[in-house]
Amino acid sequence: MIIEVDEYKTKIPGYDPKKSEDFHIESAQLANKDFIDQLKSQKYKRIILMAGGTASGKTEFAFSYLNKKDQLVYDGTLKDFNGFDVKSQKVQRYSKNNPKIKIVLVIPQDWVKSFEAFLKRDRVMRPQVFFETQIKSKLTVAKILMETKTRVEIYVSDVKDGTDKLGYRKIKMSLGRKATAKRLINIAKYLHDIAKQNGFEIDINV
Repeated sequence: MIIEVDEYKTKIPGYDPKKSEDFHIESAQLANKDFIDQLKSQKYKRIILMAGGTASGKTEFAFSYLNKKDQLVYDGTLKDFNGFDVKSQKVQRYSKNNPKIKIVLVIPQDWVKSFEAFLKRDRVMRPQVFFETQIKSKLTVAKILMETKTRVEIYVSDVKDGTDKLGYRKIKMSLGRKATAKRLINIAKYLHDIAKQNGFEIDINV
């Protein structure tokens, strides 16, 4: 099962995609409730937490490759470590069959194309949200790599030539978790500089 946080917005009375941000808290609450209910069902062998900035291609990846009966996928940005910690605790609390937790981070090959796709979406959000989620999700995964033993997989998304579909390439972490974490931090710092140059102040601590 895939729990797509943004999809829960459509279930909220009065939802307006042009004011998508106004409905984020309530949709997250609905998604979290379903997450707990699904954990209690004891049906899943693996819990997958998606990570990555908005318009990275996470949802397409999840439905293309992770939509399996024995996997519970939480499709959010994972832009802070506390969100990971809370969900890990919920898995331990409500799951009696000890399912494995895995993080799947999706990074766009070309952040400019990703930003253009973000601006064209029906769900309207401030441009700052794009940079904030792109930056903070990478920092969260970097911390997970450095401070936990949770399995992490990283994929790079890019538009296939001559199509409007995304292709994905898996990143091998042959240099180890810490080296991969430092690479993610450097990417986050680069995007932070770009955001600042465009007038977006994103508060980060690295």
